[in-house]
Amino acid sequence: MFLDKIVDNKKKEIEKIKSKKNSLKSSLEKEEITLIAEIKKASPSKGIISKDFDPDSQLEAYIKGGADAVSILTDEEYFQGSTELLQRLKKKTTLPILRKDFIIDAVQIYQSLFLGADVILLIASILSQKELREFLHLTEDLGMEALVEVHNLEDLEKVLNTDTQILGINNRDLTDFSVNIKNTEKILDKLAKKSRRKDFYIISESGIKEKKDIDYLKSLGVDGVLIGEALMRENNPISKIRELFPEKEKILNG
Repeated sequence: MFLDKIVDNKKKEIEKIKSKKNSLKSSLEKEEITLIAEIKKASPSKGIISKDFDPDSQLEAYIKGGADAVSILTDEEYFQGSTELLQRLKKKTTLPILRKDFIIDAVQIYQSLFLGADVILLIASILSQKELREFLHLTEDLGMEALVEVHNLEDLEKVLNTDTQILGINNRDLTDFSVNIKNTEKILDKLAKKSRRKDFYIISESGIKEKKDIDYLKSLGVDGVLIGEALMRENNPISKIRELFPEKEKILNG
C-alpha cells in the first residue's frame, strides 16, 4: 500500500530528527580540560553583564578562541535570553550547544530538540529524583545529552541513583548567591568517599575567572569548566580564553 510507504518514509525522517547530536561527552573524554563558553546577557544576581551584547560576535570569538562547547541562556525574564537566539546561533557552529534554562516539564525537552540543542541543563535542586530519571531517559531517547547540575551534597544524593553521566558542580550558593570555587572540591571529596568519582564526567561552574582557578580545578581532575561572566565582560574574549588556557593557542596554531 502507498500509505505503508509513506509511514516507512516518516520513520526515517523521525530517526533523522532523533539522530545523535554534537556530543559534549566526546569532548570531555579528551585529555585537555573542556571549555564550555557561555553566552549570557544578564543574571538576577549581577544585572546586565554585557552592555554591548552581540551574541553573534561572541560566538565567533569563542570559536576562534578554541572553546569546545557553547552554553546559551534561553530564559527571557531573568537572563534576557531567548529561544530564537539559540536557533540562530546553532546554524553558525558545529560545537555542541547547551541550552541553559530552568527545565521543569517534559515539553521543554521536546522544545529543546526542535530548537537545535545538543545538550540540556537539568538542575537537581528544582527537580525530584523521579523527574530527573524520567527527564534523563527522555533526553537520551531524543538523541540529546544532559548536564545535571548540583549545588550541594543534598543535590548530589538525589542524583546518585539516576543515569546521570555529566555532572555539573555549581559553585554558587543559591540561598545568598555567594560563590566559592572550593564547592567543587567538597562535592568531589564526597564522590570519592562513596567510590563514585569515576562514574561521572565533572564540570565545574561559576566563579572561574583567572588562570589560577583553572589550575586549581585541573589539580582536582575536573573534566571541564563552564565560564560565562568572565568571558562576557571581556572586550577580547579570544585573549581571555588564551590567558586561561594557553595550551589552546598552541593547538590552534598547530
